[in-house]
Amino acid sequence: MRKVSEKKYPVPFHNDVFFKYMLIGEDAGSELLRRRIIEEIYGLKVQTTKVLNPELLPEVFFGKRAVLDVVLEDETGHLYDLEMQVSGYTKEEQLRFQQYGYRLVGRQLKQGDEYTELKPFYQIIFMNYKPKDTGRMIRHYTVKDEDNREEPNGTLHRAIVFLPMIRQRVKEVGGMENLTEFETFCYVLAYNPDDAILNMKRRMVDVAVEKYNEMKEDNQLFSWAESVEFAEQAVQANLEERTAEAEKLGLEKGLKKGLEKGLEKGL
Repeated sequence: MRKVSEKKYPVPFHNDVFFKYMLIGEDAGSELLRRRIIEEIYGLKVQTTKVLNPELLPEVFFGKRAVLDVVLEDETGHLYDLEMQVSGYTKEEQLRFQQYGYRLVGRQLKQGDEYTELKPFYQIIFMNYKPKDTGRMIRHYTVKDEDNREEPNGTLHRAIVFLPMIRQRVKEVGGMENLTEFETFCYVLAYNPDDAILNMKRRMVDVAVEKYNEMKEDNQLFSWAESVEFAEQAVQANLEERTAEAEKLGLEKGLKKGLEKGLEKGL
């Protein structure tokens, strides 16, 4: 399988397997990425993070079709759920995000615990999908009322990073060199690094590349990442084909209906 692609980065940086591998390490590099992501998205200063689901096993993904999310706990007991989403922003995925978020409640409270012990929990979803509108690349969601006021003592905080919109950000700041370190990291997740980016010497990007090269040394793990990528591409190709067929069928029906109405009026 490794001979199929000779590209420098045959597995994209937004690959599910690589995303989790990059973040679950106990080394300083993974720790830095986790802390910087939380700080950039939520403005929270986190000293240390503990990964609560460090397993990275092929049977978990292929057996259960589980999403390889990363669940973290910081030194204050706050929980975070980080994940990469590559299959679109469908209703099914939107509901799953909510389910994953509220799952963090169960990790905090056990039978007999007081509800007052419940702490805010945070989701960060990196999505390789470009929404139809041209809003913000990073969007925050909380529970609000009809006057756009946040729920008092609300606990759920969800942020979605729409990675492809980083190109819009490049235009806004006047060039790649003006992106922040975190924005450059997002560009790499969306499109892989090029020589210009690597020469910028951004620490988050450097760590990501180091992790990528490290994973490539593990033939079994990298082959698994490639398999996941091939599967995702097949699913996407099938989805695009079905969408095209549906649009064609809709157009044909529309033309037929228009022709019939035209004939009726002519009569």
